[in-house]
Amino acid sequence: RRPGSGHFPFDPQFAGHSEANRAPELEVNDMAMHTVHRTGYTAARPGLEAGRLLLTLLGGAALVVGAFLNWTRDTSATSITNRSLVKIDFTTRSDIVQTVGGIAILIGIIAVLGLIDRTGWLSRLAGALGIVLFILFAVEVYRSADHSMQAGAWLALVGGVVLIIGGMLAPRTPEEMPTVLEEREQVITPDERVAPRDDVQRDDGI
Repeated sequence: RRPGSGHFPFDPQFAGHSEANRAPELEVNDMAMHTVHRTGYTAARPGLEAGRLLLTLLGGAALVVGAFLNWTRDTSATSITNRSLVKIDFTTRSDIVQTVGGIAILIGIIAVLGLIDRTGWLSRLAGALGIVLFILFAVEVYRSADHSMQAGAWLALVGGVVLIIGGMLAPRTPEEMPTVLEEREQVITPDERVAPRDDVQRDDGI
């Protein structure tokens, strides 16, 4: 060390040694992150479309036809008052709008109209309403003295179940899939590294 100096003198004999022992520079890996938006589509299969059409028509027809058959006490649903759904009252009515059969026919029509909607939710809703109609009627029948449930009521129940199955065959609508973050590795070769600047002065202590 030179007296009065704050630096060590530069010794050329150590220059080659230090250069030889210098650790090789590693390649730089640059991890780039970017956002990718994808949209998934569920294609409708011809077989499923045909099955949905067939089951919806069968379910709607079962509700409509069942309304004209006997539900209990040898009486058709188009003659039983709709009050039988909430109380033990199985009196007959001439106005079909105020009968259990009228409700069943309306549900069957809604089911067929549900074919317009490709998602099938309207057909499933009609099927659920048909099952609820049967359950409400059955509860009041079993609360009464005569527990007989006849073919028309059971046909309406089958129609509701078939409608739900048919609605489940409908294709799903296109949905935006969750955002995906992808990582891509970019390798920077030694030739691409930035050369050291020439204007940087080395302090040789001279």
